[in-house]
Amino acid sequence: MNGIHLPPLQRLRAFEAAVRLRGFGKAAEELALTQSAVSQHILALEEQFGVRFFLRHPNGVTPTDKAQALALQVRQGLRILERALAEVRPRPGWRPRPKVREHMVISVLPAFASRWLIPRIGRFQVLHPDVDLDIRPSAAVVPFDAEDQTDIAIRYGPGGWPGLLSEKLMDETLFPACSPAYRSEDPPRGLRDLHKCLLLRHLAQPWEPFFQAAGIDLDEPASGPVYADAGLVVDAAVAGQGVALVRQSLAEPDLRAGRLVRLGDRSIDDVHAHFVVWRPDNPKQEMIDAMRMWLKEEAAESP
Repeated sequence: MNGIHLPPLQRLRAFEAAVRLRGFGKAAEELALTQSAVSQHILALEEQFGVRFFLRHPNGVTPTDKAQALALQVRQGLRILERALAEVRPRPGWRPRPKVREHMVISVLPAFASRWLIPRIGRFQVLHPDVDLDIRPSAAVVPFDAEDQTDIAIRYGPGGWPGLLSEKLMDETLFPACSPAYRSEDPPRGLRDLHKCLLLRHLAQPWEPFFQAAGIDLDEPASGPVYADAGLVVDAAVAGQGVALVRQSLAEPDLRAGRLVRLGDRSIDDVHAHFVVWRPDNPKQEMIDAMRMWLKEEAAESP
């Protein structure tokens, strides 16, 4: 052996079908998978080998020449395996062992859990029905020790936690938003009206960087409600208490439902981002990789 770690058989089947049928959707139908599952398998292969196997475009995907060449070899290998396995017969009286269920502990900020993760997590369960998820919302930074038993965490920060592996999940965008019913007698029309609005405050998210980027001559608000949780800031804005500087990932459900409206079209990129974090020596690495790839797929499809 040359030291190459062979991908799972299901991943190779998804790759071969996607190349042969020239699309993730058709491959998903043939293999009785979801299109998202096929896409995750392809992304995992591309990440493992550092090669782009498909060109993504608005109308679908196109396999590269390297993908076509590899798919031919994979197809031949799968046929050899199928012929060999067809000759295998179980011994009399043999019964398969019941499949062992796995348990995964996920630590995540409460606001991100309720507004982003929970509405999507059912799709992961469909793909991995034998994994029992233990989602633990907490504002505290988990220590990843034996007592804590956390397998994977979704953190919001600058990245680079000592002793841990981390991968950026997605960047974050900030912009002002409020309830359409806020100041119904004299509603704000845009950023020019921020000076007459009550600006809701978040302990870790000052207004000043947005003011500077937008060219607004306002100082950091020194009075008004203060919230320690980013989700509560969004809730307060939805309740009509004032204007909040919201994170896109947390405010999107309320924006789609019309419970929030943006003030102006100006936004800024936050200096912090969402990261997936895990311990390098965790024995559940295959399960962690599955969750990590699924999270990246979901983040790529987020607004």
